[in-house]
Amino acid sequence: MDLSRGIFLLRSGHVEMDLFPGTLPSPFWSSHATDQKFAWMQIVGTLRKLRRQPPVLAIVNYREEAFFRAGTGWASGIGSAARAAFVRPSRLGELLFFASLVRHKVPIALLNRSDVGELPSASDWYYRRCHACFIRELSPQPEITLKSIFTLSGGNPETNRRGRKLLGVLDPLCPVSRDTSKLRPISLGVPEENIAKILFDRRKEYDVFFAGDLHEKGLRGRLVEELRTQAGRRGWRILLRDRLPRDEFFQSLASSHLCLSPPGMGWDCWRHYEAMLAGSVPLMTYPTILQYRPAIEGDHGFYFAPESGGLTRCLEQALGSPDRFSQVAAAGRNLVLDFHTFPKLRDYVIRETLEASARSPA
Repeated sequence: MDLSRGIFLLRSGHVEMDLFPGTLPSPFWSSHATDQKFAWMQIVGTLRKLRRQPPVLAIVNYREEAFFRAGTGWASGIGSAARAAFVRPSRLGELLFFASLVRHKVPIALLNRSDVGELPSASDWYYRRCHACFIRELSPQPEITLKSIFTLSGGNPETNRRGRKLLGVLDPLCPVSRDTSKLRPISLGVPEENIAKILFDRRKEYDVFFAGDLHEKGLRGRLVEELRTQAGRRGWRILLRDRLPRDEFFQSLASSHLCLSPPGMGWDCWRHYEAMLAGSVPLMTYPTILQYRPAIEGDHGFYFAPESGGLTRCLEQALGSPDRFSQVAAAGRNLVLDFHTFPKLRDYVIRETLEASARSPA
């Protein structure tokens, strides 16, 4: 398929038309609303552009705000839409843009790279009409990822019933079945601007390094305390810090054999990929999600049980074979460069979406 026709990018309240074939601008990866909002004149202009020259591919960020919310009736939903028409036209504009993409049969990728691996009920239409859905914190059980959209039996939850009735009028050909084959994992990856800043260094000063936010993150705090206690008993060389300036953080990674990389709000973490890129082998809790091109135990990193003592057992085994570090570190860096940089992830999204679209019924 000819990508020179451009890629349409739809986020919350913000739309961009990509002018460069086969690439997407950095905001493609954002999960949050922007300050830029569309007025009705801009919405009409964008709809005209879409009608004159539909894009070859659309990347759509998940929709958070629904007009028909749990516990509300028809009047509330219609009233909310009417208020949006005057106060926040972007909320309606998003739906009009999406309707245009559906009408022109544009291949659509739905994206959720937030810490919460679920799709809100407001994304119901988006999911039904997308060709591939990329979830960062993708559960091994599709029912969990889609629980706000579908019931466990595949029917329609009460909270979406009114909105879906209206959708049946506006888009009568919209699929009604739950197609979990659309779900695909995706990683956080590494931004292009950080690749040159993260230098791979074979000279190591520390055995284990950690720097990060511990506020209201009980697991992280417990693991750091376990590491501090065991290092004092066993003579491990450790470097523990709070938040560091980015350049100093990257240098500390490069100077450490191992990097403690516990989960934050989600399991996937920037630190996983930054550590591997810097030549520091990441220590990660056993994953709770389906990963895209995961780090293999012993080949690219080390996994440990989150229970008390799990980190210590992992460290004993890892530090007992220090001759493996250089090989594992080199393999981890290659894994990131081959699959987890932003350009590689963009290619992955584009390729999977176009392939899924080609397989779907006309």
